[in-house]
Amino acid sequence: MRAAVVGATGYAGQEIVRIIMRHPMLSLVAVTSEREAGLSTDRLFPFLRGEPKIFVSPDQLEYESFDIIFSCQGAKQATPFFTQWLERGVKIMDLSADFRFVDQGIYETAYGSHPAPDLLRLAQTGYADELDITYAPDRPLFGNPGCYPTGFYLAVGPLVDAGLACPLVIVDGKSGVSGAGRKPQVHLMMGEMAENVAPYNNPGQHRHTFEMEAVTGGYVTFQPHLMPMARGMELSIYIPNCSLSLDHIVDCWHTAYDGNAFVDVLAKGQKPETQRVRGTNRAELAAAWDNRTHMAVLYVTLDNLGKGAAGQAVQHVNQWLGWPQTLGLE
Repeated sequence: MRAAVVGATGYAGQEIVRIIMRHPMLSLVAVTSEREAGLSTDRLFPFLRGEPKIFVSPDQLEYESFDIIFSCQGAKQATPFFTQWLERGVKIMDLSADFRFVDQGIYETAYGSHPAPDLLRLAQTGYADELDITYAPDRPLFGNPGCYPTGFYLAVGPLVDAGLACPLVIVDGKSGVSGAGRKPQVHLMMGEMAENVAPYNNPGQHRHTFEMEAVTGGYVTFQPHLMPMARGMELSIYIPNCSLSLDHIVDCWHTAYDGNAFVDVLAKGQKPETQRVRGTNRAELAAAWDNRTHMAVLYVTLDNLGKGAAGQAVQHVNQWLGWPQTLGLE
């Protein structure tokens, strides 16, 4: 199947390109970049060894033939092109936030006016590791979830399915700087980030909060931090007055993920680490219990560019098209 990558020079786009090059069912036919249109792909992708030889701009894709697009630009950036691409009968895997929300109102609370509300009826979304995920054949547009919400869902989703009420969940998140994108910013320079940990956004203001709240139906207090590393993320999730025991939590995870190639439930006493999932589509889960405060603490690690973006997008495509979900993924 012929694939094009829109926004291929961003970190998630680069990761998509690398996965496609080892994927047995996908063939890369076009890569776009607004900044590098017309320039050679050799500088970023010397391993292509052939086509595509140059970056094109998104509006030049009308001259290319492809079956699926991985859209890796930010919210509202590539969406104006979606109608013309869909009219050509292609499928779109969108890694921006534009089609992650079933409810247009929630999207607009977080991101402002929707750039293509008429396309919402053609869109579907979900997490690639949901037990009961289905892919509607009449909906050619898929909204890939965000990185922090993916980690949150992996830990909390099976507990909600088991009946856990979560009126309030507290999330302490830590991410590598690639999650902030590739655009040069002073606070992301090595001299600023080395030996430094910095919280950003205020609780209740980070846009991923709304995706997390869609998992629980309750409130989520979310405080993210930037860490002095390129990629990877860890979530410590606090559930006050949790009605599930530690053993029950772990049992829920085993029910959901035993046999899953990408989600590992660690043994009692182990804690996940970002370096063990770096560069992969894997995630690690662990849990602890504070008897004094009756607080459940859940730990999740994943690669924000892998399971949190490009890896999950390809996992979705594999399942969407009826292929083994592990194709091209590590």
